[in-house]
Amino acid sequence: MYIGSNQLLKHYDQTLIDNGYHINELVDFASDAILSSLPAYQHYTILCGPGNNGADGLSLSVKLFNQSKNVQVFIVDTPKRSSACTYYLDECIQSGVYVTALNEDMTPLKDVLQNTECVIDALFGFGLNASIKDQYALMINTVNTYSNYEVIGIDIPSGLDCNTGVAYHPAMVCNQTITLTALKNGFLNPESIAYTGKVTLKQLTTPLFHQEAGLYQFYEESDAKRVIKERIFDGHKTLYGKVGMITGCDQYKGAALLSTKSAVYSGAGLVTLISTLSVNLALPSICLEATTKLRNQNTIIKDIENDDALLIGSGLGLDDDAYKIVSEVLTHAHMPKIVDGDALTIVSSNMSLIKNNQCILTPHMGEFKRLVNVNASDDLLTVASEFAKAYQCVLVLKGPYTIVTDGTIHYRIHAGNKAMSVAGMGDTLAGIITALSGQGYTNIEAAALGVYIHGRCGDVLAKEHYSVIPTKLIDLIPKVMHNLIV
Repeated sequence: MYIGSNQLLKHYDQTLIDNGYHINELVDFASDAILSSLPAYQHYTILCGPGNNGADGLSLSVKLFNQSKNVQVFIVDTPKRSSACTYYLDECIQSGVYVTALNEDMTPLKDVLQNTECVIDALFGFGLNASIKDQYALMINTVNTYSNYEVIGIDIPSGLDCNTGVAYHPAMVCNQTITLTALKNGFLNPESIAYTGKVTLKQLTTPLFHQEAGLYQFYEESDAKRVIKERIFDGHKTLYGKVGMITGCDQYKGAALLSTKSAVYSGAGLVTLISTLSVNLALPSICLEATTKLRNQNTIIKDIENDDALLIGSGLGLDDDAYKIVSEVLTHAHMPKIVDGDALTIVSSNMSLIKNNQCILTPHMGEFKRLVNVNASDDLLTVASEFAKAYQCVLVLKGPYTIVTDGTIHYRIHAGNKAMSVAGMGDTLAGIITALSGQGYTNIEAAALGVYIHGRCGDVLAKEHYSVIPTKLIDLIPKVMHNLIV
């Protein structure tokens, strides 16, 4: 299953056109897909907008009419219509479909709604990015006023933002949404269900171009099972990776301890915490299996030269020594590097440190805004993939359905929950990803699988806990990984 944003879905449609499909042909395919999932009624009322979503509704109207259904179409009386909408409006008229052009008077629509069984919303599609006004708003408010029929949205309820799932006002309240090509990113927002109702995903009968268009794959248990590696019969600790953890400082001990323990519990063969004396002395009370080294800027490269993967930043602090160490490590170390926490803040002042440097970056949204100029109106999926491509890194943008992308492969991770919103979760995740990287997974594999394991542990705990504590989550990592193998 794939997920698309406004911009990515437009790119998908353009990819189809670039591959020889005409827009009228695509509308025909779309109405076929919708028709195949449409509940069987005798009386349909179809509201059509001026764009290609309206064209889908008009094409569908002709097909329902040809099945001897009672079909009544309402459009707004406007000369500004897409070419496909104009084409299929002519098809409706020539076929004998009853079409009513509305102005401000909604009486004709109200009269029809008294006896209809199903209203189909084909007013606006995923491209809408502003509040609906004038007659279109009146149409939506009129439909929402009554409740004696089923309302079905084509692709997306009119008035729902494709990217965020936040409703403009007004927005159509649907019992069901038949969406095409990919889930809309906004559908991941649980509040959107108040407008979408049940969502049914349908594909057009064309070749699929999901990856070529940059759509995001929904990463689920089956994907994790496909990627995770079994432990081999004669394996030994060096086979499963030597990883270094340049983390923690006297003020932030917990970040280092959590990330180190989670790396151990995620199957890394040998984990070494490289930190201050007070942090190193605290480690045995949390995790006996890891070793320690005293952090020294002058010897840091020698201390990590044999590591297979490296975590830098969790609780590192922002003093002069931290800046020097991050710069030194990212300039001279050549293994995969997971850049987290304070190291992200340090990198934001010198972005060249991460470019094409085998880095996995793990920011939350606040940290990401320090790395790139992004605001609430931006298409976050596009911004994320373009950032990863520009810097030749893997981006793990933490949040609900965490984004993982390397600029070519893109995932939304179907694991994790709101109970995990506590301090230390990011440190725990960083440790998991580091352990997987050290075990030989590619950067994109380690990032996606690590986020899934982390989220899956949280989901198990959240079934019986109001909040999920990182130390409890870490204890569950080996069991969750085992269950992905069996």
